[in-house]
Amino acid sequence: MGHEARQGRRTLLAGFAGALLGVLVTASVLGGETFRRQTAEASDIAYVPLERMTLPVMGASGPQGYVVVAFTLEVPRTRRAWVRDRVPEVRHAVNTAAWQSGLVAENADRLDIEAMRAALLVAARSALGPSNVRQVRILTAVPV
Repeated sequence: MGHEARQGRRTLLAGFAGALLGVLVTASVLGGETFRRQTAEASDIAYVPLERMTLPVMGASGPQGYVVVAFTLEVPRTRRAWVRDRVPEVRHAVNTAAWQSGLVAENADRLDIEAMRAALLVAARSALGPSNVRQVRILTAVPV
């Protein structure tokens, strides 16, 4: 192999290494920006826990059992104290929804946690307003 061919390969490898380094640096910078944005969004979030509640598991003919559920409300950080002061309103809305509309429904002998979370979110937002409750996080749900 001639000197020119080796020199061409070196140039090609150097170009490839430079391009790869550029991609890695760009990805690192963009990844860092994504991390900073997610961290800023996370710093705007606060959690307001609710004490455990015992809710009926509704079947076609009424309560089929009960479930003890502990959950927390994900709220805007600036509204945390306001929401915390109104936890009794949320508990009332959850109890009302559970007994009137089957907030906790049994699905083939298993609790549907996602449906329960969605129903808790609707109840919490009905009590406090949609802008004050971003999400509901179920911490535990134990049938009793």
